[in-house]
Amino acid sequence: MNSSFRCLLIFSITFLIYISGLQPELFAQQSRQNDDRRGGQQPQVRSQGINISGTDGPFYFIDPLGISLLMERMDSGDLIDTETYTLGSGDMVSIDLSGNMSGTFRGILISPQGRIVIPNVGAVTVDKMLIDEAEQAIQDLVNQRFIDTQVKLTLEHPRNIQIHIAGELVNPGFYRMPAQTRLAQALVPAVTEKDLSDRDILNANIPLELVLEGPHSFRNITIERGEETITADLVAYKLSGDLESNPLLMHGDVIRVKNKSQYAPQITISGSVVSPLLTEYRDDDTISKLVRMAGGYTFDASLGDIKVYRYSLSGIQTINLDQDSAESFELQPNDRIVVGYDDEKRYNQSARVSGEVNTPGTFPIVEGQTTVKDLLEMSGGFTADALPSATRLMRGRPWGNINALMRTSDQLLEGFEYLEMENALPNNEVFIDLMDPDQLSEIKLYNGDILTIPQNRNNIYVFGQVMNPGYYNIIESKGAFEYVASAGGFSLAADSDRTFIIKARNNGWYKPGETSIEPGDMIFVDRQPLESLALERQELFHRREIRNRNIQLIFSGLATITSVITAYVAIRR
Repeated sequence: MNSSFRCLLIFSITFLIYISGLQPELFAQQSRQNDDRRGGQQPQVRSQGINISGTDGPFYFIDPLGISLLMERMDSGDLIDTETYTLGSGDMVSIDLSGNMSGTFRGILISPQGRIVIPNVGAVTVDKMLIDEAEQAIQDLVNQRFIDTQVKLTLEHPRNIQIHIAGELVNPGFYRMPAQTRLAQALVPAVTEKDLSDRDILNANIPLELVLEGPHSFRNITIERGEETITADLVAYKLSGDLESNPLLMHGDVIRVKNKSQYAPQITISGSVVSPLLTEYRDDDTISKLVRMAGGYTFDASLGDIKVYRYSLSGIQTINLDQDSAESFELQPNDRIVVGYDDEKRYNQSARVSGEVNTPGTFPIVEGQTTVKDLLEMSGGFTADALPSATRLMRGRPWGNINALMRTSDQLLEGFEYLEMENALPNNEVFIDLMDPDQLSEIKLYNGDILTIPQNRNNIYVFGQVMNPGYYNIIESKGAFEYVASAGGFSLAADSDRTFIIKARNNGWYKPGETSIEPGDMIFVDRQPLESLALERQELFHRREIRNRNIQLIFSGLATITSVITAYVAIRR
């Protein structure tokens, strides 16, 4: 904003005040009436020499100088906490009077001596006072002049402070900030490469990744304040919200940010904490502080089992602590803190039952002790539609479905797919016949097990080299080849000798006649065992080559015989 525009703005505000109907005489008359009510006592009042008394109604006073200075100030954003803010030189306030005398004073600056001068009222010192304390001081002053008049003090805009940020940063140097700015906000323009506006700076944050893993030592920032030096810990502030680690800055502060040293001491906390932490060591580190930085204890923490591992010349020293002794324990550089687990709190093993049971769900178990029989009893037993012989107990990642057994044009690849299926299924399935009481009692359960009881749909699945693969209803005494006939018979590539029955209870492969066909079983017809089309063609070419070679030998023999006969005839002549 240039000076011409600023002067024009000040003139416009002053002109509006003049034409707004402010009449000094009414204000003076009201003051005399208040004095008469007090018995004619006249308090000693310091005035700015601006007479705004004697209005026909509420007055409105604006200090043009204060408004002008406001134009040059940095926006304060939402940094100010009015309950803890202490007033000082350069703050801009407004004062509202209500009651017997009403009016507003706007743009009032606190002087370099820490005083507020109120026109036609007086002056009062408010330096280093809270806003509530300053309001009461002004109220006491107004009470000397007017009766039944209440005061409301408002901070319109905080003063600016100037700080210096030093170190191997992106943008070190001098910065202007609103009073009550904290260190974390003040460092944003110095450690980032973005071109931020004033409001962006005050609303921005240093990324947590930069604080934890960046090149700067954010745990050991020093602030030089006159002859006093204080330290700040932005890692603790970012991780635990500790405001004492992110102090308020004052005018003239010099902030120094160092780079991390390769050999700087570290400290760690791990085990039963929310977020295990490895960070730089500080002299004021305590176990409770590090626990807060690590997000606190987990629910299963064993507070009586806290160990500190410390290196010494004689080896690794183990120090056993509990929660009480940990509070007063003095840490040393490179200590390693490990919080133990409470096994009883951690015990939450369970197994799930799905499918044809009366109460599907997840039930608690004791690993290696609870049996399948126990789990079935908790789930209420089978439904009428259950197929117990095809039950699966899944451990680990469930394997895919029947779609993997598709027919392909590459016989060799198809064979590998079947082999892969056979190898994969036993790795994460336990096959159980729930009609066998011995299996029910012998098979133990482990955390995460899934017991699935399928529905008995009274059918089987026919697939492979058949004309119409699909599901077919079970018919008692019907054999495997009869089901193949129901599926349209064998296809051209089928090998009838390689027809198999795949049992639902264990995925075992059997030849027809070796086992009966039950609900859930599958009938698979394999193709002729040719290795590949390329090998077949190679064999055909080889046979043709042998045949051609034999024909050539015959013609060669005939030519030799003809030559012998011709020679014999010639000799005889």
